Amino acid sequence: MIDIKRIKPKTKGESDKYSWNLYRFLHKIISNRDEGKYVKNQLEVHFVHNSWFDSKYLEFDKNKSLNPRQLIILPLGLKNGRSFHSVDSILTRNRSDRFALPNWELTDITDWFFETYERDGRCIFDRSHNGWMLGAKNRFTHVNNTRRCNWCGEWHHKEIKKKVNITRKEVWLPEESIK
Repeated sequence: MIDIKRIKPKTKGESDKYSWNLYRFLHKIISNRDEGKYVKNQLEVHFVHNSWFDSKYLEFDKNKSLNPRQLIILPLGLKNGRSFHSVDSILTRNRSDRFALPNWELTDITDWFFETYERDGRCIFDRSHNGWMLGAKNRFTHVNNTRRCNWCGEWHHKEIKKKVNITRKEVWLPEESIK
């Protein structure tokens, strides 16, 4: 289990490299007086291979952006607990309900997830660096035609691509203009 102090955003209530909602959720369940001591050692993060959209099988790929809808947190692990929290609802709604664990095909990615999240932050969910996340206004440092992601350290260069758009329009002309 990760030391959650390492993934705490700098400003209370605001996401930066790390998600404030995820930090707050983890802090809350680990600090719980009754279950916290067990959660700290048994918490697991799993990738759900069944697509939330159409139930098709999805392969886990460490090099692609993680869809938060495909991730679940099991506070007491797969062996000891039969309930989970959706990472998507933790990140987007700032709350999570506990659900009973259905018969899904899962892959335990706990160690990889926390190592990568500590290193790259929320870039784990946006590998293409499109900048769609809230709290991402200071995500990049721009230098001439390059930019550096302040969360994961990846550099990008800017290319200007020419886009030509040909539009065909039907026009009717009078007979005399044909001659």
